[in-house]
Amino acid sequence: MRRLIMILICVFLLIIDNTLLPFFAVKDYYPSSLFIFIIFFSINTDYWDAIEIGVISGILQDLYFCQVFGINSLTNMLLCLLAVLIGENIFKEKLVIPVFSLFGLSALKGVLVFGLLYIIGMKTDIYSVAFTSLYTMALGIFLYKSVYRLLQKPFMKKQWKF
Repeated sequence: MRRLIMILICVFLLIIDNTLLPFFAVKDYYPSSLFIFIIFFSINTDYWDAIEIGVISGILQDLYFCQVFGINSLTNMLLCLLAVLIGENIFKEKLVIPVFSLFGLSALKGVLVFGLLYIIGMKTDIYSVAFTSLYTMALGIFLYKSVYRLLQKPFMKKQWKF
């Protein structure tokens, strides 16, 4: 049940990212609600859940970004693992550290994607990284508490198996 809900949320947020958020673009830059969700989800969960949601969301993003397959899967997985490391050492109820972590991880994703695309010979705009990261952080301020409350629901809690 938990995995199905995670996948449905990821698909829904991918649709939102590609249909509604471009209408709120500032100078053709807009945030990714899917990336915000996976980072906040990873901050509040463990390594295996972070790997799972990073790969699932990356595959969904790669399906939309059809030129090169695998870049988003790899970067999302690595950044979700970094988010778990950050989440182990913070008070998860507070807003400041997760939001600033989102900014840093968003910037890191932009640099990683730019670097990987540069290595394979595709030209992209490096300046978009700063604007997109700031915009993502601004949206993340409003979304962290809702993601945190969702993960506190009984159907989203991970069941221990002995």
